[in-house]
Amino acid sequence: MKRIIAVLCALLIALLCMAPAYAADYGCDVATSTGAFYMENLDTGNVVYTKSATELMYPASTTKIMTYIIVVENVSDIENTRVDITEEALSDLDPESSVMGLSAHIGESVTVLDLLYGLMVPSGNDAALVLSSYVGGSVSGFVEMMNQKAAQLSCKNTHFTSPHGLFDEHHYSTAEDMAIITKYAMKKPLFNEICNTTRYTVSSYSDSPDETIETTNYMIDESQKGGYYYYPYAKGIKTGYTDEAGRCLVSTAEKDGYHYLLVALSAPYSFDEDINYAMLDSASLYDWAFENIAFQTLRSKDEVIDSIPVVYVWKQTSVSIVPKEDISALLPKNYDPSRVSTKTECVDEIEAPVKLGDVCGKLEVYFDGELIGTTDLIASESVDRDITRYAVHKIRVFITDHLALTIILFVAVLILIIVIALVVRAKKIEKRRRERRHRYR
Repeated sequence: MKRIIAVLCALLIALLCMAPAYAADYGCDVATSTGAFYMENLDTGNVVYTKSATELMYPASTTKIMTYIIVVENVSDIENTRVDITEEALSDLDPESSVMGLSAHIGESVTVLDLLYGLMVPSGNDAALVLSSYVGGSVSGFVEMMNQKAAQLSCKNTHFTSPHGLFDEHHYSTAEDMAIITKYAMKKPLFNEICNTTRYTVSSYSDSPDETIETTNYMIDESQKGGYYYYPYAKGIKTGYTDEAGRCLVSTAEKDGYHYLLVALSAPYSFDEDINYAMLDSASLYDWAFENIAFQTLRSKDEVIDSIPVVYVWKQTSVSIVPKEDISALLPKNYDPSRVSTKTECVDEIEAPVKLGDVCGKLEVYFDGELIGTTDLIASESVDRDITRYAVHKIRVFITDHLALTIILFVAVLILIIVIALVVRAKKIEKRRRERRHRYR
């Protein structure tokens, strides 16, 4: 029974830990062409913008984020482990797809680290095939590992059929699921560093000279496309494209201490127009977030929330209570204060002595009806006890709580007094009698 209770408690804690941050309407008015978005503030976990975030989409090469995860979780030494480049591993490679150039190095070996750079920087499908064959024993075995990991991460609308993301109608995900996968990947060794690399020299080929590869993410490389897509606050992460998927992009951006993750899937694209709307829309959404959203202090620790009656004091009748901590939230800079509400739970009264910082209740703050912060309510000052009032009170309480005993004691004392009085009187009478007898002898 104890074991069952412990398991249930553990599950409850896990559910609480997975609970999403509060939802709020951030009033995004950015016009976008991309099909699906999921935008989250990484400092708080608040989702600030979504668009078709749970609809099934083709993720294209953003798939390689999961490929990276599986590799680094199953290769203990990515810097020194070497992998042979074989024709068999590259037999299914689409020659028209993005590559790091491994076909020119059949029969050689290269480190897993260089293959990971080749996977994420130029979006090498050849690197994906070589790594998956090595780690999974086969591409199919590796893909099974990818789907198992997706299930472990609670990605309910994701299914992979390849390590590279080339089109397959059964290979799909959502913007929300890709955000879950990306946040997990960001905790893995070297992931953020590799994804934010614009140029990398592959130096571990066993029989060939070094080769330089370049990023496909123009948001982080000012030298490409004339800097048209360059966004100075962007940090990685992964591009993607197929005819069916359109342009895809998973990125992060950081400015003035604020960090955002943005997944953009299914942006329209044509070779005639040659515009990457996933990048343009992402930059517009980042600008909107940085300009319009900020941490707002809704209740200050110096703000008096209420007062509570204090007993056993001489002159002072109440003590003010204030929040133990500031309650701040990520909100639109121009939010309407009427959207903020509070709920307090306090004791009816408090006994002196009161010490500065004594907990007297709890404060909850809501935005649009959603709980966004809680803190204790504490006494704003110390209050000494009046000993006389306290003693009188205790006597009254004793009499009230022990009325029958008090009556009995009163009667007993009264009887004792009467008995003593009678004894004294009897002694006095006896004394007078002795004095009279003595006088008349």
